[in-house]
Amino acid sequence: MDDGPREITPTKRLYQGDAYATQFEAVVTAAGPDQAGYAVVLDQTLFYPETGGQPCDTGSIEGARIERVVEQGQTILHLVAGEPGFKAGDRVKGTIDWPRRFVNMQQHTGQHILSQAFLMVLAAPTVSSRLGTEHSTIDVARLNLTWDDLERVEQMANSVVFEDRPVAIRASETAEAGDLRGDLRAKKALPDGLLRLVDVEGFDVVPCGGTHCRKTGEVGLIKVLNWEKVRESTRVEFVCGWLAQADYSWKSRSLVELAKTFTTAVDKVPDVVRETSQAAQALRRDLSRVRARLAEYELAELEARAQTVSGVRIVAAALDGVEPGALREMAARLARKPGTVALVASRGERAHFVFARSADVAVDMRKALGVALALVEGKGGGRAEAAEGGGKNTDRVDEALAAAVAEVSHGI
Repeated sequence: MDDGPREITPTKRLYQGDAYATQFEAVVTAAGPDQAGYAVVLDQTLFYPETGGQPCDTGSIEGARIERVVEQGQTILHLVAGEPGFKAGDRVKGTIDWPRRFVNMQQHTGQHILSQAFLMVLAAPTVSSRLGTEHSTIDVARLNLTWDDLERVEQMANSVVFEDRPVAIRASETAEAGDLRGDLRAKKALPDGLLRLVDVEGFDVVPCGGTHCRKTGEVGLIKVLNWEKVRESTRVEFVCGWLAQADYSWKSRSLVELAKTFTTAVDKVPDVVRETSQAAQALRRDLSRVRARLAEYELAELEARAQTVSGVRIVAAALDGVEPGALREMAARLARKPGTVALVASRGERAHFVFARSADVAVDMRKALGVALALVEGKGGGRAEAAEGGGKNTDRVDEALAAAVAEVSHGI
């Protein structure tokens, strides 16, 4: 197996017979390096591989951590981070991570229920699905969904959960399964060619090779989180069971903390946040207007303090806390006037410089910037007409600006 594991014999899938089993014994049929790590092949396994849109199981084999399980034809590869302490021909014991398995079972069974609820309530079939470790999605053939639509679907889906209906796994002839709702999904054939059907009593029957709960009550709450248009379908994001509980927990905590922050009732938080956001936008607009007026005064003051060298005005100033964007605007406006060089800097968490000149002044702003940046341990760049940069030594901004003025004066 120097070139990596290859399909040897089909792996017996124990999880299809008992999704609740967590430990098993098997014989290692192959083991060796693979592109994704070190791969182990067993004659039988409880580890569910990445397939059917469901995440794989994790766990261990004889203490070797199994982080990923994948299919290679009818063979299942168990990927280990390093070389394990067993070899082909050894009999080994394996253990799956039950909490992860059960969460996956909840999501997969819940997805079947939710898909059938979409079909029954909105005549919206599921065209694809993806189960995740944090949330899952289904794409349904229906556009322009509303919260009211989703609440009706959720109500039906959760009524099936609360009724605690049995979920049976059975085999069926292909012909029978051809009339089922699930014929748009991947059909998982058993070794004898029969289809493996997942039957939610009196509600849903679909071909599927995944792991599922024995009863719908084990799925727990089914909750739609969000939805978005994807091509000609709608992608619906949802969670079930323990993932729904975790989602509800952090959202509930966040909502209560927001209510405390705004000193309002929990059900009033959306309105208060909306009003606060609108007020903040208005304040930002007012602040922008005030800053524009202030900039006019600052520019006038800077120009009044300008020094003239050989007929060229050099406007130099070091300001506190001015954002780089505002510095650029200030330098650009000064440089629009003939015979002007603008050397503006700002002291904040870092030192920042923006240098610019009018088109009729033949002096290189890059050279002036280089002199300044050398003193503040900074870097930057630009063109002869305009250059910009910054450094970490804010204590030497005034010194750096004076050096830049001297460089410009020398070059005029």
